Amino acid sequence: MQCPEDMSLPQFIIFFNEAAKSPQNPTPHHKRLHRRLQQKKYHRKGGYGMVYKGILTWGNRVNELVVVKRLDASGFQGNKEFHTEVTMLSEYQHQNIITLIGFCDDNNEMILVYEYAINGSLNTYLSVTTTTDDLSWQHCLKIWIDIAFVLYYLHNHVAKKHRIIHHDITSANILLDENWNSKLSDFGLARIGLPNQHNTFVITHPGGTPGYSDPQYERTGFLTKESDVYSSGVVLFEVLCGRLAYILSYHDEQKFLHHWARTHYKNGELDEIIDHRIKNAIKPKALRTFSAIAYQCLQKSREERPTSAEIVYQLKDTRKIQLEDEGDAHFSSPYTKGIFRQSSANKGEMVRVQLRKTKLSLFISE
Repeated sequence: MQCPEDMSLPQFIIFFNEAAKSPQNPTPHHKRLHRRLQQKKYHRKGGYGMVYKGILTWGNRVNELVVVKRLDASGFQGNKEFHTEVTMLSEYQHQNIITLIGFCDDNNEMILVYEYAINGSLNTYLSVTTTTDDLSWQHCLKIWIDIAFVLYYLHNHVAKKHRIIHHDITSANILLDENWNSKLSDFGLARIGLPNQHNTFVITHPGGTPGYSDPQYERTGFLTKESDVYSSGVVLFEVLCGRLAYILSYHDEQKFLHHWARTHYKNGELDEIIDHRIKNAIKPKALRTFSAIAYQCLQKSREERPTSAEIVYQLKDTRKIQLEDEGDAHFSSPYTKGIFRQSSANKGEMVRVQLRKTKLSLFISE
């Protein structure tokens, strides 16, 4: 099998994957990756397999940190989610969606390679046992404005062709880069619909994450874009309260944050549940605006929930209120005009390499 002169990195990985299947032309690249994945300890265990922190060297990019997700090939659901993830992240690119660098798919391996978000996932900053103060109130606003714009991008006719429902908006799926820019990840449960319809999907196999899922979806099996809005409301309250979506009671009974937060909001007791690490930084009017949109997202009836465009507007208004008289020049958003602006950095194909001059190798770190 002759190697083409020029191809994108995903095509490059697929090429060597196909070559590895041929007994006449086995490749050391695929074997090296497989061997190192077998030998090295995993970074953490995810829902459908192992997640590794690795170092990628290819072309003129040397020692680039990446995340390698090795899925369990034995599960049908994992197989389906793998192909959905590849399709979504290859087709739809945005500065606040995690970048898929490459993938490998054969009878024995399903591997995804992503950019590495150095500040980890949002949920690691929200546990009541977390002692770090790295996540400021301004960081919280920036993170959520980023995510609100991504939701608008997904829900409102992506490239005028499709509407996408993510179906698993959680704080664990919001990753943070070195500048605290949000990167929405895990598109394996996503659904694609036509842009000119109010899309409803009937889901026969339960999906989503307990504590974040739309109760109407759980009750009826009907998934809509308002289901993403509900999940967003849960994460908004997670950020405000500094707690994860599930809470253990004194009797080790699992309770969910959305019930608890909604009750305190209706009773005018928000002051009792705000995260102490950001409490003194929040202006009262900004708190009212932020908590109001979070509460609206959690309405039991999907018809009463805000649109993604309304979430964007309210969060931008919250930021404007918060920054009045503060003169905080370093806190800004790339979305300076209008409701949405796509990043030019991610348009078109992924970075291309000349294979005659390039070696691709993946080394998994300890």
